[in-house]
Amino acid sequence: MIALAAVAHGQAPTDIVKKTFDNGLTLSVKPEPGSGLVAICAMINAGASRESIQNAGLGNFVAQLLLAGTRNSSAEAVASVADEVGGSIGAQWHPDFTEIKAVTTSKSFNKAMLLIGECLTEANFEGKWVEQVRADLLRRVTANTDDVFESAYTQLRELIYEDNGYRRPALGFERTVRLATPDDLMKFYSSYYVPNNMVISIAGDVTADQAIDRVGKAFAGTVRGRMPVDRGVPNEKLDRGKFRASEVELATAYLMVGWLAPGVTSPDYPAMAVASNALGGGKGSIIFRELRQKRGMGYDVGTMYPRFKYQSHVLAYIITDPFKMSMPGMPANAVLDDVKKALLEQIDQLREKPLSAKELERAKGYTIGSYALSHQHLMDRACELGWLEVTGLGYGMYKNYADEVENVTAEDVQRVARKYFTESGAVLLLPKTKSPESGAGRR
Repeated sequence: MIALAAVAHGQAPTDIVKKTFDNGLTLSVKPEPGSGLVAICAMINAGASRESIQNAGLGNFVAQLLLAGTRNSSAEAVASVADEVGGSIGAQWHPDFTEIKAVTTSKSFNKAMLLIGECLTEANFEGKWVEQVRADLLRRVTANTDDVFESAYTQLRELIYEDNGYRRPALGFERTVRLATPDDLMKFYSSYYVPNNMVISIAGDVTADQAIDRVGKAFAGTVRGRMPVDRGVPNEKLDRGKFRASEVELATAYLMVGWLAPGVTSPDYPAMAVASNALGGGKGSIIFRELRQKRGMGYDVGTMYPRFKYQSHVLAYIITDPFKMSMPGMPANAVLDDVKKALLEQIDQLREKPLSAKELERAKGYTIGSYALSHQHLMDRACELGWLEVTGLGYGMYKNYADEVENVTAEDVQRVARKYFTESGAVLLLPKTKSPESGAGRR
């Protein structure tokens, strides 16, 4: 059992410890003695809810510059320290937060923590580094359009969300990347990179006292900031089904169907996670058995349910070769209509009748097992503690989630299926090389 505790005399050395400093900075520590390694994950509440349609991409731009030098150290000095503490250090923007994470040795922990603190409080947006990162981001934005799965997924989010930060491309809009100035980046950084908007989570071969001391020194002299109002991401409703089809230069077709779904803070989240995994999680799932094994309708099938703080979505995908399945003279998109129909039939079944006891136990086991496997590495465990704090769930969920999933019933799954598996958005990427004559059989 994981004990949740404040710093206290006589505390067990492996208890999870949480401390809030006077400047509002939150620290969570999970000591794991013996490995000689320490994972540090610093999370800043600067995700999609902090951006607008006008500046989507600033958060990611700033994240890419966090390790490009500070007001106290040159980029070369930052890189030198990063190498000295093990070289495993990086920054990344996510839809709900921005993170810097590092794995280092216990011996180098103090130096690594000071480096992270410096990057989070003294970042320097010099023109030459801004231009280097800008060029790299523009290349990635272009390359991202060549990823067929990501392209379909982006189109799907555009269908199911109307005005939502999760709708936007992960790298931001190209125009934002092109037009952002160093002053724009510094303004965003100064607004959100303040201690009362940060969580530091640490796991590994370090004591709670040592972590508290070092984090306190890394952020010494920093004060609470007054941030812009966080209006969150409001829930939306899909009033009607939406469909988008386009052609791609591939031999295979991609079909994605998506539904709006609860975020991780919703009481419906555990049941919806089980429903998603019952539908398409693993080789024992409904669509794997019914569409791939029995009907041979796809090479790759499955579901995704992102762990978003605000309103999320479930998507089901099928990757297939419609020409191998088609009858002579039958257009490929007509074949894919049958694939889509077969998928929606499985959704209807999930809504109309409860899962069998065997299906329910498999889906719950898959959900719990996937969660456990996602924490098998030291960095995973450190970042999970930070994520739980940033999303507002609290690190009690670290041990409670499995119990919540285990308590899900077949009736719970049917209830959330009826509630959320209603109107959907669908994206079809049809192979261009063998597509039917212009206009023939197209929807």
